[in-house]
Amino acid sequence: MTSAATPMPQAPSPTPVPSPGYHALSNAAAFWVARGLGQFEIAGPDAHAYVNRVATADLSLLEPGHFVHSLLLRDDASILDRVSVYRFPERVMLLVDAAQREAAWDHIVMRKRGNVRLRDISDDMGVVAVRGPASITRLAPLLSPLPTEPGDVVNARLAGIDVFAARTSLDGPEGIDLYCRSRDLASLERTLQGASIQPVNDDDWRLLRLEWGIATIGQEIDPGDTPLEAGLERLVAEGKGAPFPGETALAARRQTGALKRLVGFHVVGDEMVPAGARVSVAGVMVDRVRSIDMSPRAGAIGMTAVPTSAVATGTALMLLSGERSWLAKVVHRPFVMRTAT
Repeated sequence: MTSAATPMPQAPSPTPVPSPGYHALSNAAAFWVARGLGQFEIAGPDAHAYVNRVATADLSLLEPGHFVHSLLLRDDASILDRVSVYRFPERVMLLVDAAQREAAWDHIVMRKRGNVRLRDISDDMGVVAVRGPASITRLAPLLSPLPTEPGDVVNARLAGIDVFAARTSLDGPEGIDLYCRSRDLASLERTLQGASIQPVNDDDWRLLRLEWGIATIGQEIDPGDTPLEAGLERLVAEGKGAPFPGETALAARRQTGALKRLVGFHVVGDEMVPAGARVSVAGVMVDRVRSIDMSPRAGAIGMTAVPTSAVATGTALMLLSGERSWLAKVVHRPFVMRTAT
């Protein structure tokens, strides 16, 4: 084994000082304005059946007033985007990532069937994500009605501003997503700050997502990855009676088995490693460091893809960049858990 592949002993890195925004997200309450997200409204008599044929979730199990996380798949079962499906009595709304907005819109328009009306309302709506263990406590005096259970969606008013509010699911941090008219966004931000819910920047938000092991398209999820490689099988309802794009290809992939799977890792010694560093398992290069950051709560953490034979917690990884190398170990995602206020 060459010296480049032998990790040198490293002194533990000093514990990072949390930014005020990160501290609020993890210990109190903060908000992030999600700019550029794709928001698509589907209405008409066949709206529910149509969405059931486009997304991987089983909409027949989703009652009005609730949402579910799902996927949009290409015909080869590769993931086009993650999508949240909000079901209302008279319509359905799809929420997609900003980077995939145009591609996702084209995807659903091309598959339009039945008596449905599609509308891209992205520019008409603002989205504010409130997170943190004190989120509900600080929103409760302002928001009526309050969504009480994870996955609930309600039409509400927040200090006189019309919104619909969605309570986050249990696989992420506590919080509520607020949707308002774009013209009301600035007023909503001021109202939240007046309730001691402070704004955070994109860096703080990305770190929170990483801590919760939330993989994004184009970073942790590669263009050819299916739900099997991305570890997102839980978002797919196969055999639901409404075939969706990629279902046949995904069933075939299940039969052959995925070669790699996305995992979380922790760098021993909590030293930062460059994003894109090579990843080796038992001396064989298998992938790259797809994401990494220094978490005040979890240390140096990141995501990569490894052979399915190496996904067990505790599996040793070697990370290499230039002449340097670091030892890391596969760990369970999410890297953090919910905390009480």
